[in-house]
Amino acid sequence: MKTLRTLALTGLLSLSAPAWAGDFVDTRLSFVFADDNVLAGAGETTPNSPNARFGAGNQNTQFYDNFNTRFSGFETLSNVVLYKRMPAFFEGLTTEAALTILVLEQPSGGVTLRDNSSYIRLNYTPPGWGEREGISLTGFPVSADRFRLGYAYRISWGGSGIFTTRAAAEGVPGAKLQITRDRWYAYVGGKTALALNDLILEKETLYGAMAGAGVDLLETLRLEAGGGYFQKGIIPGLANQGIRAPVNSAGVSGQAVYHVGVPVGTSVDFRLYRNDPEVYQRFFAPEIYTGGLSYSVSLEGSFLTQSLENPDVFGQTVTQDATAVALQARAKFNYLRVHLLGLYRSLSFIQFEVPGLPPYRDFPEGTKLNPEMFIAAGADYHLPSLHFTPGFIVGVQQPASFRSPEFTGGGNNPPPSLTGTRTVVVRDVNLLSILPETCGTAACEADLILSAKATFRWDLSETVAAVGEVYYTYDNNRTTFRDDVTGVAEPRFEEPHALGFNTLLQARF
Repeated sequence: MKTLRTLALTGLLSLSAPAWAGDFVDTRLSFVFADDNVLAGAGETTPNSPNARFGAGNQNTQFYDNFNTRFSGFETLSNVVLYKRMPAFFEGLTTEAALTILVLEQPSGGVTLRDNSSYIRLNYTPPGWGEREGISLTGFPVSADRFRLGYAYRISWGGSGIFTTRAAAEGVPGAKLQITRDRWYAYVGGKTALALNDLILEKETLYGAMAGAGVDLLETLRLEAGGGYFQKGIIPGLANQGIRAPVNSAGVSGQAVYHVGVPVGTSVDFRLYRNDPEVYQRFFAPEIYTGGLSYSVSLEGSFLTQSLENPDVFGQTVTQDATAVALQARAKFNYLRVHLLGLYRSLSFIQFEVPGLPPYRDFPEGTKLNPEMFIAAGADYHLPSLHFTPGFIVGVQQPASFRSPEFTGGGNNPPPSLTGTRTVVVRDVNLLSILPETCGTAACEADLILSAKATFRWDLSETVAAVGEVYYTYDNNRTTFRDDVTGVAEPRFEEPHALGFNTLLQARF
């Protein structure tokens, strides 16, 4: 045994001596006790709301939560990175690679392993350039999902899902060529995916191209912009009738950031994980309070377009536009933090990756469309002697909705409850609430959603914290289907009031 240990240690030292190498493990363990609505029991709401239990998910979050991450915050997960960096045999060239694996535990106890944009990178630093400058080529062998356009995760686009879920299941590798200087950067890149061609019943290659740039006009002001073009295959419904109708999408995104005392960064889900302290600090570690005033304000917008089936003219396609705007403001003064968040998303933007609603189809002429809009504000105050941080958040949302001349969600032979014209609330991608046909003498329309949340965080050690939330939501768009006197299921409004809580004991290491 002693000999084996000696050999192993010798091997590790010989491998790491001429290189920068190491492992990075970023883990979050979450023990949760929660109830998304204490005012309702099992079977009384849609989706179902069981009584208080151990465990939680997206149903326990509010519309302003998780703006810069794809996770709910209740998961037990780990980001495991095996990383190595070495100087090349040629002057100025450095090679590096990272195998990044997302380990996500399922409620059943199973574990899902997923590539988290592993990469190989070549970086060339010309003579006279700074240490952080260079020309780099990055290849993503399995998934280039983190290579995206947009800046806040909620309205980012161009990830693996841009080719639709049918293509994303086959993997979406890609490559990125970037030049980075002290005050500016620019990049070009591309991705490919495989998708079934429903005309020839064989898989074909889909292509995507991306480009972007950013510049620090001042030490406190950064401007960034990017754009892309992506193929999405052909429309399956028309292909089954012998018609080839390609779906192509394109768009541009831009952002302006003004920051004082706060470094400009991106969502943790965009980063290429490396074994450096900065990534760890930005993920699960507690906030660091350095004193004084610091703040940042960012405004970003995106305009996208894609071709979909024209529901009013057989066999033809039509262009559908999509827009999104996000405002983020954050400030910290000593131990006080305040933040403001605003969002605008058109319904077509929410459904852009599907694409459309129903899939691959534009909205019929005469459809009344309403975008999603919300604004939320909050604050918290850290008590260093107690390691305790109480806070609150309030927000109001106008959910996205549409009202077609004829309801199209009931299939080819819909029941009476899914015919005629009615309003459909779209809370997120393919997450719908069908409202009753009339409210009194007028057509039912989507109502504002109000939400308020009280929060606390108690850091018990550098790695373990207790977190609690109590929230109230007024949502008069909640519906479920109930049988009427004739036995036909009809949408009915649920109780609009919801009171819930989340309590977590969370470990981070």
